[in-house]
Amino acid sequence: MAKKKILIIEDEKPILDAQAMLLEGEYDVFKAMDGEKGFELAQRHHPDLVVLDLMLPNRGGYDLCFSFRQDPALRRMKILMVTALSQDIDKAKGRMVGMDDYLTKPYDPAMLLEKVRKLLP
Repeated sequence: MAKKKILIIEDEKPILDAQAMLLEGEYDVFKAMDGEKGFELAQRHHPDLVVLDLMLPNRGGYDLCFSFRQDPALRRMKILMVTALSQDIDKAKGRMVGMDDYLTKPYDPAMLLEKVRKLLP
């Protein structure tokens, strides 16, 4: 059976690489370091899940999430927001634009894996 595809959009290279390393054993992983590149990769690869940072160059996470939900080819993919923004208002905004789950940095790597597995059974 083909592996499920995950797109990680994260502008901090050490975090991006750590997330990819954690997920590459079970999933096909694609990586982008800014919002525009992330959107292009999503359109090209149609991932099952996007691990999405909020603070990104060129296009922010909320905008991207909203755009994914508006695109008929991408609207069904799962979106896990991973961010240092931990206020309730940030989570509420994430829900408004269509995220599926939310993980606050810093986090235990096992927590990322657990949330990804829950979203991609």
